[in-house]
Amino acid sequence: MMCCFSQCRLSLFCCGCQSFTAFNFRCHDAGLFVVLQVDFKCDVVLDTGPVTPKVFKSVNKKKVVEVKQERVDHAPQHAASRGEISTASPPLPTSLSSSPNSSSGAAPVAAPVDQKRFAEAALKMIAEDMLPLSFVEGTGFRSFMNTISPEYSKLSQRALGLQLYDEVERTIKPQLIRDLKARLATDGENAIHVTLDLWVGNNSNPVEDPILVVCLHFVNEAWQVRRPTVAFRHLGREDLRTAVARELEAVLLSYGIFPNNIGVVLTNQAKETLAKNSLFCNYKVTCSSNRGDPDADEMVAFVSDQISETDSLFSELQIGTKTTCVAAILQLVIKEALKNSRVVENLLLQVQNVVAFFRSSGYWSEILFRECNVSLCPSSSGHRWNSMMISLRRMVQESAWSKVMSVLAQARIEASDAASAPPLIMVKREQVLDILAHLEPFCEAIQVLQRNGVTVSYIIPSLIGLDKTLETLDTNYAHFNRALRTGLCSHFRHLIHQNEMIVATVLDPRIKLQPFSDKLEEHKEFLMPPSKCQARTIVEARLGSPVASAAPEEAGEDQVAKEEGDAQEEKRTDGLVEASVDSSDEMAEGDDLKRKSIFNFLQPPAKAVKMSELDVYLSEPLVEGNSSLSYWKSAIRFPQLQRLSKKLLAVPTTSGGFDRLYPMAACIVRAKRNHLPPHTTERLLLYKNSFKTKVVRKSSGATKHWCL
Repeated sequence: MMCCFSQCRLSLFCCGCQSFTAFNFRCHDAGLFVVLQVDFKCDVVLDTGPVTPKVFKSVNKKKVVEVKQERVDHAPQHAASRGEISTASPPLPTSLSSSPNSSSGAAPVAAPVDQKRFAEAALKMIAEDMLPLSFVEGTGFRSFMNTISPEYSKLSQRALGLQLYDEVERTIKPQLIRDLKARLATDGENAIHVTLDLWVGNNSNPVEDPILVVCLHFVNEAWQVRRPTVAFRHLGREDLRTAVARELEAVLLSYGIFPNNIGVVLTNQAKETLAKNSLFCNYKVTCSSNRGDPDADEMVAFVSDQISETDSLFSELQIGTKTTCVAAILQLVIKEALKNSRVVENLLLQVQNVVAFFRSSGYWSEILFRECNVSLCPSSSGHRWNSMMISLRRMVQESAWSKVMSVLAQARIEASDAASAPPLIMVKREQVLDILAHLEPFCEAIQVLQRNGVTVSYIIPSLIGLDKTLETLDTNYAHFNRALRTGLCSHFRHLIHQNEMIVATVLDPRIKLQPFSDKLEEHKEFLMPPSKCQARTIVEARLGSPVASAAPEEAGEDQVAKEEGDAQEEKRTDGLVEASVDSSDEMAEGDDLKRKSIFNFLQPPAKAVKMSELDVYLSEPLVEGNSSLSYWKSAIRFPQLQRLSKKLLAVPTTSGGFDRLYPMAACIVRAKRNHLPPHTTERLLLYKNSFKTKVVRKSSGATKHWCL
């Protein structure tokens, strides 16, 4: 008696007696097999209902022959079933998962499902929305996937966790470490720059731990700016300053980065940065306009919980050169100027309240859209950081202003109580236009500095251009204008005279010496850039001895040659005098005249003086384009300038502002709501950053099986 069976919870089908038997394979008519010695096999059938056994009342040789023949007929189907069960593939098609008695003329086999593609798409969705990994095991998700793709094989939380670990720990992080190692191998001094975002609330709320987000900035070997987020760490509240410095050092060492490799460290208290952006986009208004968004109330509560300490929490950082976000300082300049001009502040507050009213009231916003085809609720996520300015521009349009006022009057009449009534507005359109004329240059400067691909070389041109625009502005609010310009001078005078900023500006082939003045001017009240001569001297000193000493050596050689030429000229002159004295005729006049100074142009040209790299670079015309890195990638004729630009042009201009911090806050809120562990949140952020920047390099070869 021969039988194949598996030690699992399965039903066994007996081909000899057409019945289901127990695991000990004792058939209901055991004598049939003992007496007649019938050879039979057992087939494994998954997910089938019970089958009523058929009882054999009589057995003879003819019946035995028929049973053997039937077993032979079913053998191919049994082999196919065993082959399908042994492979780890999607669920069996209908034609193959039916009973063994199914005919061979069934429907064709369905196309195989790309299970890997399904898993990657699910992981991207989870990383984008910071969902728990158990989301794929939910009944609703599985029902949805079964509807759109019946061949879909069910995912599990463990499978996604293993895939996330494999992608981050075995692909993304090792590739990033290799890129950093290659960058530091050439010239690692001050080659990596860091952005620190600290999310910390008031000490009265001990539930929320401070969160430190670390982002690196460097130019890789392909001359591409890399900005990976490498850490998302929860910190303790005790001795927070020391914890920030210690955690940053640990993160950098885990990637093979030492303190001497760090250039600029841009520190940022994230919640305060979001709150300071209220002039261009108030996060409370943004959340209130997102009606039905479950994150809105949690976002307001999370960002509003700000630390009350005034001292810097980054005071114990001992690595790199600490700096702050330029965009945040520009907004601080505006707020300080508004405090010095209460009239402008009051007028601006009135129009902002009008925009907030239409954003919070969907009904009146729809009425306004029907009246003048204008919406004060911009929905484009790309302009979210300055959505208030966009709304104000639409509001002051000549065709829209009167309609806005009429809709406000109608809403005021129909208001049932003071809470639903629109705000009072006592502002003329010309006044709003005048105020916006002061704010527009700041908006443009912040937008340029926060744009992707913009390097630190744009800081000085943006600040100088901003000040010159305010200087030429014809306004009725001269006091407000003067307060803005003096604020720029007090906050940025030191910045535009920093050597690193000047060198970075000169090394931008689209700018070079253009923003600097022709002569040195001293103005203590308003912003004045360095002169072109100063900028050139600073760059030469920054390049160091190889280039700076080249020009003096060449000048010394020229001086020696000149002195030797003068001595030879004196000898020739003496010889000419002696010839004129000794001879009374003019026989030697032909050759002697050519030695006179006025005939120097007849002599062969002297050896040209070799120009330095900086001289040649500055003598070339400005380059037009969107990126300065593409120029330096091919500028092998300037090796020293190229090496220096690779360091400085990776310095972050700003911390990213509202457009980067607001989505980050949403990620933190969702991760907190879904109770994601810190290491899972960090891996999801790394994975999200990798597929957005398209730097994930898929490894080829056989799939490796491993366990955590």
